Amino acid sequence: MSDPLKPVTAGLEAGLRGLARDAAAAGELAAFVRQSLPEPLRPHVVSAARRGDDIVVIVDSAAWAARVRYAGPRVRETLEARGERLAGKLRVRVGRPVGRAP
Repeated sequence: MSDPLKPVTAGLEAGLRGLARDAAAAGELAAFVRQSLPEPLRPHVVSAARRGDDIVVIVDSAAWAARVRYAGPRVRETLEARGERLAGKLRVRVGRPVGRAP
């Protein structure tokens, strides 16, 4: 007897591996962005990810977003020294950390 769910789950494993790889890359990028920022700003970086040529940094409030944006040239220099290709902009957005109530 064949499994009726087989067509649904057939490509699931490869997709999950891709998601895990992307999540790991985003985690590494966020950690590196944190390291390149001054100490008071580091805990406020929620995540970072590539979006095309841009790098998008998510912080936990608008006040910290302005400060991270101001530190953008320092982050950019550090990323380029690491060998990251940064053809686009460093964008800073506000987002809420996962698991934190509104």
